[in-house]
Amino acid sequence: MKKLIVFFFSGIFVLFSCSSRQQAVLDSLDQTLQLQGYYDSLYVQQHTRLRNLYLVEKSDSVKWERALGLERILFYHDIDSCHHYVREMLRLSGNNPERIAFSQSCHANILFKMDSLTIARNVFERIDTSALSKESYGTYAFAGYHIFGKLKKDHPEYAAIQEQIVQRWWRRDSTSIECAYYHNALHNGSRHSDQAIKNLESCVLKSLNDTTKAYYFLGLEYAAKGDYKEAVQYLAMSAVIDVHLSVKAYRALYELARILFAQGDIQRADRYMRTAQQDALSSHYAVQYEDIIHSQLEIMNVLLRQEKQKRKAFVMFSLTSAFLLAVALVSLMLLSKYSKKLNLSRARENEVSKIKEGFLAHYMEKCVDYLNKVDDYRSSLRKTARSDGQMAVMAMLRKPSFADSEFHDLLATFDTTFLGIFPEFVQRVNEHMQPEHQLSQPENGGLSTELRILALIRMGIPQRQKIAKVLNMSVTTVYSYHSLLQKHSLHPDASFDSIIAEL
Repeated sequence: MKKLIVFFFSGIFVLFSCSSRQQAVLDSLDQTLQLQGYYDSLYVQQHTRLRNLYLVEKSDSVKWERALGLERILFYHDIDSCHHYVREMLRLSGNNPERIAFSQSCHANILFKMDSLTIARNVFERIDTSALSKESYGTYAFAGYHIFGKLKKDHPEYAAIQEQIVQRWWRRDSTSIECAYYHNALHNGSRHSDQAIKNLESCVLKSLNDTTKAYYFLGLEYAAKGDYKEAVQYLAMSAVIDVHLSVKAYRALYELARILFAQGDIQRADRYMRTAQQDALSSHYAVQYEDIIHSQLEIMNVLLRQEKQKRKAFVMFSLTSAFLLAVALVSLMLLSKYSKKLNLSRARENEVSKIKEGFLAHYMEKCVDYLNKVDDYRSSLRKTARSDGQMAVMAMLRKPSFADSEFHDLLATFDTTFLGIFPEFVQRVNEHMQPEHQLSQPENGGLSTELRILALIRMGIPQRQKIAKVLNMSVTTVYSYHSLLQKHSLHPDASFDSIIAEL
């Protein structure tokens, strides 16, 4: 690889000479993660210095360059602040076509990271690509690849657009590490991992950002071909650089946690996944929330099973010890001690089981019921088509959908389950509301729309888009409800959501 890589990781390669290369690189990553606060402080110093230079600059042209520098260091750290400086780049571009096009490309990238796909696509489609340089075209193509890659899940016609973007990118700059990886992903896939690895190793790496991307992509390619030892080492090295750069948005640590989880290293996988979640939340990268939460649920279920087994073993040990201590005439004192520990363990297990069974079991049951009803509905359509013809089927389809009542039942189940776990939630909320704007429960004992919004925030879902999806309403409506709630609370500032989340 390049000299930059050799010098930066010479210490890590020495560790690889020992018998357990995987354990060595993971130990090195653990040590680096312990210094995460130190590297974050270095990043803050760099960001503060660049921001001060930006604030005192008078020239719009130089100020645009300062804003670009801030966008580059913030892109993988804090998406909201990065969005601010991208808007400044758009404002300061003047009549320069290249700067306008490049600023729009950065804007589309940011909107994708914020999970605003429709707006991102609209911005992307207005970009004048003829004004882009070779370097800035990479930013444009990167944005297009991800925007249309996610959109094609629901709109297959966008797959062709994504492929055209990558093909044009490949013709312009085939030595770009990102271009090489995405080109292989679209045209070769996992069947040609060996060739893809050679292509990645031949790419030009200009910075540590390029280096961490190279290690991340190599880790994915080795995982695709089933060589998980090499995958773990490359992903761990990528995660080490991420920590050094105070990166919060790369997925190396997340992918590493998934592989370690599959290998049975549950404790380490859980620790890495929690770090990835904290970084994603602190950087406000909405596109990563769903994947991380899903993986954490898998790990949590395994940890719960392991904890249950440990508790069973602990119970047996306690009973045996109690018997022996009774013979030694001191069993009562030790039995009391172990009984307290056992009660505490049971209380914690009951709390976790209550949440798990309350939500997972209820919602899995609802999903199965709904799928069965869909299957029954399809069967009735087929029977009607055979017996009464197409017109009868069309008449059935024009009738109101049973999904409406199912959605109301789903909300009712959510209300019951949530209040079963947090029975004093409404009372706790009202402690933070103005006296004349106290919230009350509907007569049916469920939750009102306002309380459901606050309940989802309490469960760790602060994003308005996610809340709108769960409650089947528009984002604008959610914003309206939330604004009124915040206005009528005792904390009409940014602390309102954090207070509700801690109730």
